[in-house]
Amino acid sequence: MSNYVLGYRDIGYQASYAGGIWRDDLDSKMLNRQLLTAVARTLGLDDLLLDITLNQSIDIQVLGICNHNISSNGTYKWTAYSDSDRLVEVYNSGEITPYSYLDSIIHKTTCDIIDNPITTAFWRLEITDSNADGYIQLGRLFIGQRFTTGCNMNYGLKLGVDVSNTIIEESTVGIEAIIQAINIRTAAFSHSLESYDSGTEFLAMQLREGVSEVCLFEFNPESKDGGLRTFIGRHSSVSPLDYPSFNVNNFNFQIKEIL
Repeated sequence: MSNYVLGYRDIGYQASYAGGIWRDDLDSKMLNRQLLTAVARTLGLDDLLLDITLNQSIDIQVLGICNHNISSNGTYKWTAYSDSDRLVEVYNSGEITPYSYLDSIIHKTTCDIIDNPITTAFWRLEITDSNADGYIQLGRLFIGQRFTTGCNMNYGLKLGVDVSNTIIEESTVGIEAIIQAINIRTAAFSHSLESYDSGTEFLAMQLREGVSEVCLFEFNPESKDGGLRTFIGRHSSVSPLDYPSFNVNNFNFQIKEIL
């Protein structure tokens, strides 16, 4: 099993977007909303070419499309450029086909990892699809940095679902009321970082993100599991670092999917 990847320092929702033919009430301005349930939808299934201009240049290594409806027959491609006219290409992901999502996945999320950081403000996302919905849907785009470790989270990983439905039962009259809520995915684990530096990196990441900023969790990049374990979330608490032995850092970590 490969290592998990955590995308952080998302600047996608602060970007400027140009291109696409959108519904008036669900246009590309929705991509600047931090709510996952806020979506942009095109008027039809013409190929979508979306130019993205970031408000700053950072070392980009994680790219995500959240709450999308791209079918397994569709493709998408990320491209980065060194200039605002998008003439000099510095990164091309090639056409990517989303895996077939499990029926239980409500908010479909992609996660693509760039091996070497790309530092530029000028990006492009191209999508081709012929899905049954008759339009292309995008929630927020995740464009950010990458955190990973040299060892995996197999020291107490817990992947689960936070079931928030409320059931009210009046047994005397045989009436049952169910308040339906959206179930959300969670990930919690603890393990040792192999060096003091990696522990410092993790602490710096959490110092920046706190519990208000979002992260993109990719459980195992080599095995997508039908999208079951790829989601965008927030730290549910800022975890402490312990030092049980010299040059080794233990940490506890928990995130919950956002809506």
